[in-house]
Amino acid sequence: MRPYNVEIFTQDFEMVGNTNVNEITYKEDYLSSDGNTVTVLALPGVKKQDYIRISRGSEEYAGIVTEIGYGTDKSKKLQTISYKPLMELLNTDVLFDVDLQGQGSMEQFICDRIREMFITNEDGMQNIKGLSVSAATATKDWSLHITPSDKGGHYNIVNLIDSVIIPAMEKYSILVKTKLDIQNREVQIIVGKAAAGIITIESDLPNIIKKSVTIKQVSADVNKLVIYDSSDYEKKRVYYLHPDLGYDTKDRDRITPVVCEMQAVSHEEGSSFESAAISAAHNKFANLSYSNLIELTMMNGDALVKPEELEFGQVADIISDGESYRSILTGRERGRNTKLVFGTVRLDLTKILRRQENG
Repeated sequence: MRPYNVEIFTQDFEMVGNTNVNEITYKEDYLSSDGNTVTVLALPGVKKQDYIRISRGSEEYAGIVTEIGYGTDKSKKLQTISYKPLMELLNTDVLFDVDLQGQGSMEQFICDRIREMFITNEDGMQNIKGLSVSAATATKDWSLHITPSDKGGHYNIVNLIDSVIIPAMEKYSILVKTKLDIQNREVQIIVGKAAAGIITIESDLPNIIKKSVTIKQVSADVNKLVIYDSSDYEKKRVYYLHPDLGYDTKDRDRITPVVCEMQAVSHEEGSSFESAAISAAHNKFANLSYSNLIELTMMNGDALVKPEELEFGQVADIISDGESYRSILTGRERGRNTKLVFGTVRLDLTKILRRQENG
């Protein structure tokens, strides 16, 4: 079998070095900042923030170098390169004007935030050389239910990935896709809808080597949540679930009949009631649509599921033991086999999930 080609480039798209490896394991989770490693014969001059491209035929992975380790138990001549997907370039806070929700398209809004942070920023050192961004589709009447900060008028500071890009995928199947184009010296970003339609996967067929299905129990009938400060019941916040399964503190676009639940929350000294209330609302309402974790392992190139052709954001009805579960593709791992990860639930408590809770 042909080896993988491993290439390292500076952010000016100049080659640092290249080598080959026989096998790799690659995993990517749209909901988290998971990284990968590859062990190669030492390449001099590799630095953090360099680009890495690993390819074999039509199979290609690209990312940002995050760490370099020299020497292993087997040889001092080996080098371990850690890297994260190109999406990590967008891991930044942005000033979010909540009044812009619903104006124009969701895709163009994301493009504008990327452009102002990394292409036309007045601080030229912050701009990313060769970065381009474009919208492939236009989703109207959008809302992420982000509300203003207490003193911010109609603004809030949110993380671009946590609070905008991930919810756009979960709610509207809008993807932010990245490509490292060395020949044209570009990092290309395209924002657009995932493949339309819903696929069906029979997880009990012989082509599925291994499966795991975890369903989070949710109380979807509650659509109004009143939260009190347990140390001062004069303080309260009210959250409303909306028909599109978004939630916020705005009393509009309500679900009827109203089903109300009350909670009292406590908070430690130094933290605020508001942050505790946000967390409680998130636990109650977040991700009601795809509150599951379904992992399916199959052979690379499986002819029935065709895992290489599936994009993040693909909605699927997964049949398991006679039951059908609606879910969404959010992660994948490829090595000797391919594992597809569906749903918005994660069980690994040590994993740093990309989540920015907004009230």
